[in-house]
Amino acid sequence: MIRSKINALISKYLDSKATPEEEQLLASWLDVLAEDAGPGKEQDARSREQLRRSILKVIKERTGQAATVYPLWKKIAVAAAVLLVMGIGGWWLMNNRAAQKIAWLELRTAIGEKKMLLLPDSSRIWLGANAVLKYPDHFAGNRQVQLVSGEAFFDIVTSQDHPFSVITDSLQVLVLGTSFHIRAYPRQLLEIGVSTGKVSVSKGGQVMGVLTANQLLQVSRRNYTFSQLSVSPPDTNGWKQDKIVFDNMPVADVLMLLENYYPVKFHVKRPVDRQISGSLNMHLTITQIINVLEDLTDHQLKITPAGAGNYTIDQ
Repeated sequence: MIRSKINALISKYLDSKATPEEEQLLASWLDVLAEDAGPGKEQDARSREQLRRSILKVIKERTGQAATVYPLWKKIAVAAAVLLVMGIGGWWLMNNRAAQKIAWLELRTAIGEKKMLLLPDSSRIWLGANAVLKYPDHFAGNRQVQLVSGEAFFDIVTSQDHPFSVITDSLQVLVLGTSFHIRAYPRQLLEIGVSTGKVSVSKGGQVMGVLTANQLLQVSRRNYTFSQLSVSPPDTNGWKQDKIVFDNMPVADVLMLLENYYPVKFHVKRPVDRQISGSLNMHLTITQIINVLEDLTDHQLKITPAGAGNYTIDQ
């Protein structure tokens, strides 16, 4: 993709079809190459233009088009320049964005809200309810975003030369191209689940686990102990299909999770030492959700309305 854009711009320049903006972009880029390619530091305008043409012709020759013979020093300089073209050409010509200062943007969702974000590399992120994501306005080299809180599903475009990573809490999730989700709500277990491909999860440079499709890593925020589980495909991104999925999750965590999807607040009178598994449709009313929770705990959990969206939990 990048090489084809370079060739197209060169061809337009040589055929006198480039726009003034394209000519300026290409001229500036070739000036940088020409300054380091000549036999001496001092070059007049004519020499610079000849070398510029040499670089263009040699690059064109590499694409199978006719070439012109030039002096030996220019051939050497141009050959070196071509190698540099292949290394940094894409970086320079993609609107020269890498030279610009990166601006970090922030995307937020409200309680019960979901949003989709299209990144500069065409990767997509679905942000779950009551979440915060920070991301750059453009990528320069490696691609990285930060999930401050909440959960998100990532569908990442593959780029072997530019790995994608997500920072959440003190963990780094590294991926080359895959789809996965991260749940990082405050006071809850951190979860990283993979739908397709492979990701590596690390903390302080130490790898905690390498996950493939249908695997889930749960990490305690308290002491960063972790466990790796196998799950069914819907479990890794259930919320994206409007389902709240929990597997052997502590009741307290289930309640905190629900507070991100419904405008409610649960008040637990005594610690509930119990784990439950289930799937809740997010289109259910909070009253229906409460009935399902009581059923899942064999009615040992009693949830009582306390006014203004507040509920007390007893057992």
